[in-house]
Formats: sequence, structure tokens, C-alpha cells
Amino acid sequence: MPYPDFTELSFGYCFLRELEKQYVHGGQFPKAPDFISQKQEAKDGYDVKVAMNNATPLFIQLKRSMVIGHPAATEFAHPYFNEDPVYRMKLHPNGQFQQHKALQDLQNKGAAVIYATSQIDSAFELAEHCRLGSVISRASAIFEPNEIDLPDLTGQHWVSFYADDPFGIVFSKDGKKFERQFPNAKKWLSGLFKKSASSDNNQTQMTEVCKILRQNFSKFDEELVMARPLSDSPVMEASYLAYFLLGAQLTFVKADPDADVKER
Repeated sequence: MPYPDFTELSFGYCFLRELEKQYVHGGQFPKAPDFISQKQEAKDGYDVKVAMNNATPLFIQLKRSMVIGHPAATEFAHPYFNEDPVYRMKLHPNGQFQQHKALQDLQNKGAAVIYATSQIDSAFELAEHCRLGSVISRASAIFEPNEIDLPDLTGQHWVSFYADDPFGIVFSKDGKKFERQFPNAKKWLSGLFKKSASSDNNQTQMTEVCKILRQNFSKFDEELVMARPLSDSPVMEASYLAYFLLGAQLTFVKADPDADVKER
């Protein structure tokens, strides 16, 4: 089954750069892992606690969806799919879907966690959406981990969907239909910014995140040992563990208080 002619890295770069430019207060990305406005930096200096205040910690696992069009594909045996293209987001089966289960654990503890995957066919489309500022609103599909209920932990599983459609199908042997929480990015962004918290609360949440990840990935000795020097900073430790254990990006996002979230 074909993948589009752009890489997952290219899609992820475009998604993250647009997120910071259009939907994050200040539109700048001066220092990882936080977004902070130039005005704020000039006023307060760069400080992690300042960057986290009134911000939402966001974990993003970025994916590139396959583009399904062949009539013999599994999707077209399901009554929901009757035309192409269908997009297929595969889930990592390693360790009995350990990454997916850990992302669900983080979401259950109140963290903002998403899969962000492509819903376009070509590098030309990706470039056009970059030019128009519509990578998030038109070229991306958003799923929360808890939407994706796996029937077992031994088979191959993936999510198939139409672009901007209210439903998705979890596939293994048979397809299971589910209603998407965020069929468009505008609804996701509006809800995301409502989860902002104080720097102290965010710091506490990052401590809990580190605890969850260490419990879920206790056998990953090298990654856990490498993270120990960061234990004095729960934010940095959580960022490291999220990247190396979950394949996920952690950042702190702030909505511009003077701008509305626009669907482009």
C-alpha cells in the first residue's frame, strides 16, 4: 500500500511550525521545549516557569498516513468505505502496543495527548498547505488515544478514515466504527487552549508524567538511565522520555489572547 511522496519528518515539521506560527501566543519558537512570545521574553527573561504559566502541556505523536485506493484493500470490504482515497494511520505493535497504552494512560491522567496524522496525497499538497497556512486545519487529522480502542494486543491494528469525516474505523480482522472527537482542527484547538494551567500545576503534572512513563517502560534501561541527570527538571525529563519512549513531542502551547482560532 502506498505512502505519499513526503516523509513523516516533513509532515511533522510543517505541522509544528504552523502550530507555533498561527496558534501559539507570540508565534515564535526560540528554545525547546517551550513556546514563549518575544514580548514575554523581553519583559521577564527566558524562564521555564514563565513559559509554562497559563500554558497547556501538549504531547503529539506525529504520523504519516498511507493513501488507500486499491479496490482489494481491507477497507473496501467494510460497508463504510465505498470510494477512495481512504487514509490509514498504522499503530506501532511493539511491546503489545506499549506506546499506545502509555499515551492512553497520560490522557487518562488529564494530559493533552493526540495523534496528528496526514490526510493528503502528495508533497505538492503539503507545500500548498504550508503556503496557505492550512496544514493543521486541512492537511491533518487529529485523534485522541482513547478514541482508538484496540480489540486485542497481538494483531496488526490501524485507523482508517476519510478526510474531515466524523467517523473512523479501527481495523484488525474486522473494522470497528467510532465517532471522532475532533473531525476538524478548529474544535481541537479551542478545547486545547481551555486546558491551560499555572506553572506550578504544569510542573506537578510533568512529575506525574515521568512517573507514568517510568512505570510503563521499566525495562527500557538505557533510556531511563540517560534521563536520570534530568530528574531535577520534570519538564526536561518528561520531554526526553516522551520523545525516546513514545516517539512523541512535548511542548507548552499558549493561545494568543487577542486572536480567535480561525479555520483556514
